[in-house]
Amino acid sequence: MKFTCTKENFLQGIQAVSSITGKQVHLPILNNILLLAEPTGLKAVGTNLELSIVATIRGKVEQEGTFTVPAKTLVEYISLLPTEARIDCELEGTELVLKSGRQRTKMKGAPATDFPAVPTVEKISDLTFPADRLKRALQRVLMSVSHSEVRPELQGVLLFSEPNDQLRAIFASTDSYRLSEVKVELHNQVDLPVRVIIPQRTAQELHRLLPTTNDSVVLIFGEGQISCAIGDVHLVSRLIDGTYPDYRQIIPKTWNTEVKAPVEETLKAIKAASLFATQGVSAVSLELKPTEETLNITSASSQAGEHSADVAIEGTGADNKVILNHRFLADGLVAIDDERVVFKVVNSESPCMLQPEKTDDYLYIIMPIRQ
Repeated sequence: MKFTCTKENFLQGIQAVSSITGKQVHLPILNNILLLAEPTGLKAVGTNLELSIVATIRGKVEQEGTFTVPAKTLVEYISLLPTEARIDCELEGTELVLKSGRQRTKMKGAPATDFPAVPTVEKISDLTFPADRLKRALQRVLMSVSHSEVRPELQGVLLFSEPNDQLRAIFASTDSYRLSEVKVELHNQVDLPVRVIIPQRTAQELHRLLPTTNDSVVLIFGEGQISCAIGDVHLVSRLIDGTYPDYRQIIPKTWNTEVKAPVEETLKAIKAASLFATQGVSAVSLELKPTEETLNITSASSQAGEHSADVAIEGTGADNKVILNHRFLADGLVAIDDERVVFKVVNSESPCMLQPEKTDDYLYIIMPIRQ
C-alpha cells in the first residue's frame, strides 16, 4: 500500500470516521481505522459493529493495499503536522510509514483481515430532507432519548411518515420524563410508509456530519438498516428492532391554561431560578396568571437562597401552578424556533406542553414534579 495526500484531506477523512472508534477491550481491532488504497481512490473506515462510517479521501494511490492503525494515535499525529503539509504513506510489514517534510514516522498497526466488513443496504424505501432542517430536527429530539437499558426501543429516535401527510416526516423521542416531536418537510413525496427507530449514537453521528445548507440528503432504509451519504462520507447503521410506544396517548386533549411568553426572557428567568434550586431535585415553580398577564418563576433551597422573577405574558384560562425540572424546561425553550413560546397546562400533576407560537412543526412535553 502506498499513497499521497494533503494533511487537510487526510485529517478531514480520518476525523469523520474516528469518532465511533473507542476502547474496545474484547475486539481491539475496532479501536483502529481501516485504510483502503484502491484503484478508485483512498478510503478510511471506522466501525463499532452497530454503526460504520466510510470517508473518501482525496489523494493519489500509487499502490493498492489495506491496513489498520490506531484511530486515536493517527488523528492526533496528523493534526500536529503543518497546515500545508503533504503526507506520503507506505506500508512496510506491520508498520505504516508516514513521511511529511522533515518528519518520518513508523506507526504500528494490524492487518485488515480481522476488520469487520461494511454492510450493504438493499433499499426498501427512502426519504429526502433538506440537510439543515434534518440537522436541526435531530438536535431537537436527541435531548429526549432515554439512556435506560430497560426499554431498548426508547434508546433511539423514532422516524415515521403518516399516510395523510406525504410532504413531511416526523421525528420523536421520549425518556418517560419528557417528549419531543418534530415535523420536517421533505424534498420527495413519501411512496412507501416509513416507521423506524434510529439508534441514539447513529442519530448523533448524522447530526455531527450533516452540513448547515439546504442541500438534499437521502436517508435510505433496508431490512433493519439505514444508510446515508453526506458529501464524501457514507454512514451505515443497524436500526433498533422493536415497537415504539404510542406516545401521543399521553398528550392531553384539552388544557385549562394557555399562555404566550417571550422565549429569550423566559429562558433567562429559568436559568436564574436554576441557581437557587435544590440540588438533585432541580425544581422551579411556575405560576401562570393569564388574568394578570404574568408568569411568576420561583425557586428556593436551604443552601443557596431563593429567587423570584415575573415575565409578561398573554394568555387565556384559569390561573395555574406547576413545578418542573429546570434543565428539561430550558432544553425545551432552546428548541423553540420562534420569538414566543406557547405554554399549555392542565394542572400540577398532568403533562405540560411547549410549542412555537407561529408553527406546528414542534411540540415538547414535560412531566411535572409532584409535591
